[in-house]
Amino acid sequence: MLSCRTWELTAPWTGAQVMVPAKHIVGEFDLVYNMPGAKDFIHKGEFQKYVPLLQEVVVMEGTAHFINEEKPDEINNHIYQFFKQF
Repeated sequence: MLSCRTWELTAPWTGAQVMVPAKHIVGEFDLVYNMPGAKDFIHKGEFQKYVPLLQEVVVMEGTAHFINEEKPDEINNHIYQFFKQF
């Protein structure tokens, strides 16, 4: 039987921060976004501790996990506008 050793593989990055400008885009019906505590984590500042240069959180209405397939023009516009600032 295989044991889950993911925690051992990711241990060196515990507490690491993403130190580049970022924009978080998620679908309003994404299962992970709707897990207990996820919305508070993202919107009430805890997420920003791990991504200090987070510029914006976008919750796309009417989409779930595959936002690039569900609303390709809208997601492409978000990405384009984010890159354009650089």
